[in-house]
Amino acid sequence: MFVEVIIPVPLPGTFTYSVPDHLRSRINPGMRVAVEFGRRKIYTGIIAEIHFNKPEAYKVRDIYELLDSKPLVLDFQIQLWKWMANYYMANLGDLYKNALPAAFKPESNTYVRLKKDAELPTDAELDENAQLLLETLHNRSSVSLQEISAFIPLKKVITSVKALLDLGVIELEEKLIKKYKPKIENYIRVSVDKASYTLLQALESLKNASKQYETFLTLISEESLSDKPILLSSIIKKTDSNYAVIRSLEKKKLVEVYQLKTDRVANDSEEIFALQELSPAQSLAKKEIDSAFVDKNIVLLHGVTSSGKTEIYMHLMQQVIDSGKKVLFILPEISLTTQLTARIRKFFGGRAGIYHSKFNNQERVEIWMKTLQNEYDIIIGPRSAIFLPLQDVGLIIVDEEHETSLKQSDSRPYFHARDTAIYLATLIGAKVLLGSATPSLDTYYSAKIAGKFGYVELTEKFGGIIPPEVHLIDLRDSMKRKRMNGHIADALKDSIQSTVEKGKQVLIFQNRRGFAPVLECIDCAHAPMCPNCDVTLTFHLKTNQLQCHYCGHNQAKPIRCPQCSGSAFDTKGVGTEQVEQNLQNLFPDYSVARVDTDTMRRKNAFHKMLQAIEKKEVDIIVGTQMITKGLDFEHMQTIGVIRADSLMNIPEFRAHEYTFQRLVQVSGRAGRRQEQGQVYFQTFQVDHPIIQAAKNSDYSLMANTILAERKETSFPPFSRLIHILISHTRDEVAQKTAFVLHNLLAGHLTAQMLFGPDKPYIHKLNNRYRYHILIKILPEYSNAKIKKLIQDKIAEMHQHTFYRKALIDIDVDPV
Repeated sequence: MFVEVIIPVPLPGTFTYSVPDHLRSRINPGMRVAVEFGRRKIYTGIIAEIHFNKPEAYKVRDIYELLDSKPLVLDFQIQLWKWMANYYMANLGDLYKNALPAAFKPESNTYVRLKKDAELPTDAELDENAQLLLETLHNRSSVSLQEISAFIPLKKVITSVKALLDLGVIELEEKLIKKYKPKIENYIRVSVDKASYTLLQALESLKNASKQYETFLTLISEESLSDKPILLSSIIKKTDSNYAVIRSLEKKKLVEVYQLKTDRVANDSEEIFALQELSPAQSLAKKEIDSAFVDKNIVLLHGVTSSGKTEIYMHLMQQVIDSGKKVLFILPEISLTTQLTARIRKFFGGRAGIYHSKFNNQERVEIWMKTLQNEYDIIIGPRSAIFLPLQDVGLIIVDEEHETSLKQSDSRPYFHARDTAIYLATLIGAKVLLGSATPSLDTYYSAKIAGKFGYVELTEKFGGIIPPEVHLIDLRDSMKRKRMNGHIADALKDSIQSTVEKGKQVLIFQNRRGFAPVLECIDCAHAPMCPNCDVTLTFHLKTNQLQCHYCGHNQAKPIRCPQCSGSAFDTKGVGTEQVEQNLQNLFPDYSVARVDTDTMRRKNAFHKMLQAIEKKEVDIIVGTQMITKGLDFEHMQTIGVIRADSLMNIPEFRAHEYTFQRLVQVSGRAGRRQEQGQVYFQTFQVDHPIIQAAKNSDYSLMANTILAERKETSFPPFSRLIHILISHTRDEVAQKTAFVLHNLLAGHLTAQMLFGPDKPYIHKLNNRYRYHILIKILPEYSNAKIKKLIQDKIAEMHQHTFYRKALIDIDVDPV
């Protein structure tokens, strides 16, 4: 018997191992195994397939250990990984590394150490390998499995470690077999010996011990109010007590301290409410969605901001759950999960689970296991949630489907959660609902024009909400007439003041964090650059540091200019810190809060900020895009955009589409109740067609204009793109590799399909010089054949050692 194993290494395909006889009856696809890979390195792999075809070209190694009694990864998940690896030109190992929580994937860097005060049983029988390991641990505090393999045969390492573990004389710092530990907490309950005491007598006996009396009385009161177990820590906190008091009560046999396994991820079990009745417009949209699902597996819900798309989602979710199926709800940002989860749990309670990267490893393992055990009917999360083992899914909802954050861009594989969800639904027989007020033009074209998807439009705002009034502020004119207060025009300043005076809130949007993107010497115009990247360092006032937002490099603000020794500096450009300071100076009596990745780093920081906003503890919020997406603020009355046209200047063919989407989305945060909201776009291009379309929320005008341009130039949705990025720490290596690859491809692709190689907008990034090649796949060409051509030409180039030095990243369907 042989198994194909997926190993978390950046190499294509699976790896064949043989199955020892004693494991044959227990092994199944989806289980984890410990295997040797390379030179004396142990990995945790996933079994993808079982077969009986012995490889003839090489000697096959045995798997060392089977780490699960049941599959941890289900069959449809492995099929999804294989499709993603193929479509996104990635390695299965990269998928495995992305999909599973790190706690499921221990490797050779796991450490073992002697247990404190542990003694070897006198009747213990150890082989020579286990004895050698024990002797080593008496001389060293801890040893990694990699180090152990230097003096014990690798295939005996795990058995030797397990033998000592079973005897209780060693412990693992990171357990290889079971790295996840359930969370255990101490609870307390009244435990009066009724043969000796009544509760009154017990209290009477404590009158001379005031703190014990108070603690015991509080515990009795808490037990009378709830049937739930009571945390020991909560009693100590409420009574300002300590563990010595608890121990005294234990000795008197009045209380019992006990332990329970608890969830790291709390499921609020508050009162569950019935779903709200849909408005006539929402009911009609839901009926149209149901009708569209008869003929189409994918439907786009194009609903304006404040139209109540979430309410429609929840009614559809209830419908799916009532039919015995489950729902996967994908959002573009972690920030959106906070508010939406609270709304969904109000109606579905603990049946809704949440999953995202802010959870620690143990919490993610807990969610994974609960999902595997069918404890959830709904899973909510960003793109990583698509990897969970949620079974019997009937509906996948992708909200804010236009958002670029649904595309993974920071690590391989560079997948898009929306497109992956569509394939997953095909695989498992589910339906997909895509929702947005500003759909991506690719999705809009597929639904409204090409008819591939169902299309449902919701044009009416919920509850008779009046669309916000949008004002354009000409920055050139305002500056010329001296009607600017720092970065705030007079009209916006006046609106902020009147809004806060009425007890309402203001949101100011500036999509750049820090104080200023450039710090410049007044005497010689020198601007400090990042030593690792071709970008200027951003000045952060709060820390008085210069920081690179690409590689993370930071340094103190210089006292003197390194070029001319001048001591005077000025800033160019504006970030959220500067806007925050500007507003604090203009409105010293108002509460101003900043919401960006600098202020929201701590776990639950964003949740606490949302609560503060909802409780009206903040008057003015300054934020980046994380505060503008799909959130619902009851008291938000005025919106200000500091630079409405800044996005249009980026070198990207989607720049105008992104600008429209961002402006319409941020406008949608204003006046989401009865009073009309006010929105101010500060711009240097008041007459630009995209600014005018955003002012009027005219999606059709924007779509028709841009789609006509894209058709003329054969850009998506009228073609598919593949972006190839070649990088190396030496510029000449990256450049030469890029040109050789381009020349190899040029013999097979037309000039209308192959572009580059060129230097990207940022040529040097994180000490790597970069060149890119863009391939445009026209409709008459096969995607699969073009991808194979790329892989073949890279393999051909790699036959020469020199060209293996550069790193080649392939991004299919870049955004």
